[in-house]
Amino acid sequence: MTIEVSDEIRRNFHLFWDNFPAAVILVYKDHTIIETNRMAQERGYPTGIKCVDMGERKHHAGCKAQTALRDKAAARNVAYYDFLGQVVDSYWIPLAGAEDFYVHFGTDITEYAADRLLPGKRSDHACSSCSGV
Repeated sequence: MTIEVSDEIRRNFHLFWDNFPAAVILVYKDHTIIETNRMAQERGYPTGIKCVDMGERKHHAGCKAQTALRDKAAARNVAYYDFLGQVVDSYWIPLAGAEDFYVHFGTDITEYAADRLLPGKRSDHACSSCSGV
């Protein structure tokens, strides 16, 4: 199967995402990676494969791609990933007017995360703002 992607979509992806400080991928609805930004390229992210084939399948358990595509709206997941040792703030964002495609990225927010998101950590104070309650 050949996935048709306009040159405009490809150019715009790079225009908006090449300078983003985290890996970002443009993905087709079947999870095939179409384009990668500079950071993803530096990290060796391939194109033409399904994103679920990167790493172990269990690492994709929090994927919200189908939710984002179904709802035609961005989906978000904030979670601790033990294989990374990080709290990652992840997004799946369908393209307006090209809903068969979405942009996906996750940023490391470990240093900003509430203790409740970190394994083996707890808040030692009663501040509801700080504890994330």
